[in-house]
Amino acid sequence: MTAILFFDAGPVISLVMSRLAWLLPDLKKQFGGKFYITPAVKNELVDRPLTVRRYEFEALQVMKFIRDGVFEVYSAVPKRRVDSLRSLANTSFMVDKKPMEILQSGEMESVASALEISAAVVMDERTLRLFIENSSEMKKLLEMRFQKNVTVNPQKIKEFSSQLKGVPIIRSIELVAVAYTMGLLNSYVPPQKDGKGLLLDSVLWATKYNGCAVTEHEIEEIKQFLLK
Repeated sequence: MTAILFFDAGPVISLVMSRLAWLLPDLKKQFGGKFYITPAVKNELVDRPLTVRRYEFEALQVMKFIRDGVFEVYSAVPKRRVDSLRSLANTSFMVDKKPMEILQSGEMESVASALEISAAVVMDERTLRLFIENSSEMKKLLEMRFQKNVTVNPQKIKEFSSQLKGVPIIRSIELVAVAYTMGLLNSYVPPQKDGKGLLLDSVLWATKYNGCAVTEHEIEEIKQFLLK
């Protein structure tokens, strides 16, 4: 069976903005499988940014990855499953008695497609992970974000979470860690004591500052593990 990763827009943006997107072709080669983006993700990464001058070049970089076959646009998105999951997710939390739209089209297409063909999802946003693993923390996050009391529908949360329990979720920071172990970043190690530590610190924090949801504690754990 071919190994498959579905990329949400966030990790690609994080890698592009961190000047680390050039790692993707070698990562795919090492992975030996498929890197897919769905039509909604392509819209977020290419179609919409091409209409904004500030983001045009980032869009062109992703277009080149598509032309070069690094990314393939996945056309067999299970629309019915996408709609079902989106309905569950976006009616699970309420504020001012109105449902909150907390998951976007790209995220839902990626997850639904991954479920259909037993693939993994590359996603930086922590919303989905909290939704699946810790709905009480999700409630706190939403209340902090919107500064309002949030009510929950436990049954819908349980149903949504149960459907997504088996989907592996990978973050851009973990892709960067893999690239480091492959030696792809070796040419950036400075000729000084703890040069590898400095390199790791720089690339891991770059992914965090450019959108990857990761804590300082997690970054330190990754560094310690890779520098053993």
